[in-house]
Amino acid sequence: MKCKIAKKYESEIKDYCAKNNLSFDKMRTSPCCWDDSELIILHHDPEKGKEWILDETPMPATLEIYLENGNLRFVQTDITHKYLGVAGGAEERPAVKRAPIREPAVA
Repeated sequence: MKCKIAKKYESEIKDYCAKNNLSFDKMRTSPCCWDDSELIILHHDPEKGKEWILDETPMPATLEIYLENGNLRFVQTDITHKYLGVAGGAEERPAVKRAPIREPAVA
């Protein structure tokens, strides 16, 4: 990953993965989107699309990492352990409920 968060906070992300039975290698090789304050790890389902990112085939987030005041905040989704979990690790957690980021456009 080439994003600022992954480079600067790699050891903290590795520690989080180890404590939560997540594979850092799976996370590191997963598709993602980022900016200077967030890193969203995505899951690509090859059955739904041959290419990485397609408008008609959105990829669900498996792990969200936010940089807030110099500290990382991790948000697991309902599929975090399914796709990033270590064999024999923790079970799935319920999805985190959060407000929508953007309001839909009104025509």
